[in-house]
Amino acid sequence: MEEINDNDIDKIFLQLQRELNKIKQETQERADRSKKLKWFPSLGIAMDIPDGFFEADEDKTASIFFSKNRPELVLINPSAHSGLTFQTAILEKKTYVLDLYHEREQMIQILKRADEKNVFYDQGNISGNVPMVWFDYKSFAADERVYNMMFLILSDRKMMVGTFYCIFKDYDKWRPVILRMLETIQTEEEECERI
Repeated sequence: MEEINDNDIDKIFLQLQRELNKIKQETQERADRSKKLKWFPSLGIAMDIPDGFFEADEDKTASIFFSKNRPELVLINPSAHSGLTFQTAILEKKTYVLDLYHEREQMIQILKRADEKNVFYDQGNISGNVPMVWFDYKSFAADERVYNMMFLILSDRKMMVGTFYCIFKDYDKWRPVILRMLETIQTEEEECERI
């Protein structure tokens, strides 16, 4: 067995102190991020919503979405002509293992069949708090081109579908903001595990 001298103990102590300070800082940063999160109990998720967005009431939601099958959660930013929607997907197959990549491809095919004019751009996955994939595309409204980013979130054996939309000319401003927001999404079970 090697003999330990006083200098070694000091080095070990300083190294432990640095590691503890790093852990303290990471814990504080996580706590600060959690304070900024807004919880949506009906969906079981929380996220850091971009400034200017607020939850639309039923009347406002009805004026945006004419169908009776409206998203469970609609967040709008009227001054920026943009919005976010979230809904729990109804899965055709009762399965406990979802392949988000396959589900994304299915969604893209459905959107292509729905309107051949849709133009698809990029796709990716978020290595954040919960399994998530996304893709973006351009669609066409009455007299405006619309930028859309659709994302699929896997949480507690269910899939949620979210969409961000804005007028197309603003997509380059919003795209990085929404990708950062997606990284903040947390679920109830994840929060319980942390406690």
